[in-house]
Amino acid sequence: MFKPTLLCASLLASSLFASQAFALNIVLTNDDSWNTDNIQVMFSALKSAGHNVVMSAPCTGQSGKGGAISFLKPVVTNYTKAEDMQYCVGDTDTSKAFTNYVEGTPIMAVLHGIDVAAQTAWGKAPDLVISGPNEGNNLGYLNNSSGTLGAAMVSITRGIPAIAISAADGDAEKAPKVAKIVIDIISTLEAQRSEGQPLLPPFTGLNVNTPSDLDNNKGYKFTQVGWNAGADIVFRSNLAEDTSAMYYMTQGIMEAKGLDQAAASAVAKQLLDGKMGISFAQGEDLVKDHAEDSEGVALYNGYITISTIDAQVQASQAKAALTQLKLNSLIK
Repeated sequence: MFKPTLLCASLLASSLFASQAFALNIVLTNDDSWNTDNIQVMFSALKSAGHNVVMSAPCTGQSGKGGAISFLKPVVTNYTKAEDMQYCVGDTDTSKAFTNYVEGTPIMAVLHGIDVAAQTAWGKAPDLVISGPNEGNNLGYLNNSSGTLGAAMVSITRGIPAIAISAADGDAEKAPKVAKIVIDIISTLEAQRSEGQPLLPPFTGLNVNTPSDLDNNKGYKFTQVGWNAGADIVFRSNLAEDTSAMYYMTQGIMEAKGLDQAAASAVAKQLLDGKMGISFAQGEDLVKDHAEDSEGVALYNGYITISTIDAQVQASQAKAALTQLKLNSLIK
């Protein structure tokens, strides 16, 4: 069962007053495309909570695209659902030549939401950007390449508060529970907000992750982004010898071709044998981070994690001072 901490109790209580809260103008995006249960349920939940919502997401899956952008190239934007305030950005015609194909990356999609769709709907920038819920957690150093975080970061640089929300998976049954967590966080921030002030301090956002077992989570925990990513990434010289690559390839073949596991595994091995590529290093502990307040550690201990982010890569003052000492001889 749900075990509320003091913060959790505050979040749950504040949701009782959601109907009295000021309706926010929200741009909703993600990196998994607009055609996912997570984002569609989130869209409906925000509207049911009384907020004004524009969805502007990639047309196709763009996971792991981080800060990728196609500059000065025309990009297709799908307006077929404009009456419902839903838009997607990016080419879907795979017959196009590679040089002419422009993907709608998460950053491009959220900027369309901020600069075009929000202006059309409200004549101004949104009060809040929500990026997600992602299908899979975004933790630790892997946040640097996350499309979910990339969209949130560029919003923060515009001075717009942003919440990056990542679920353990894309399970449709869990999606309403993940959406409620976001609604409760927004309601709590709204209850603490002074009139005329933003939901969060300037140039600030949140990275929120939810565990797989939502019904038995341990409540909310404030965390540091830390280094723990849950699973490290590695370049394998032979993907057929990699457990993760074989598992996901086999599952995909079983679903697509209707083969049993043994037959699908044989096909996967044939396709991957001798092929190089990136995979996940499960349990190899290549990046050591066991701090209790690291979001990756806290999440896998069953908590809903909330890390504060600010969209910049400046090191701490202590690290900067030490580096300057090491390089001081360069200064004339």
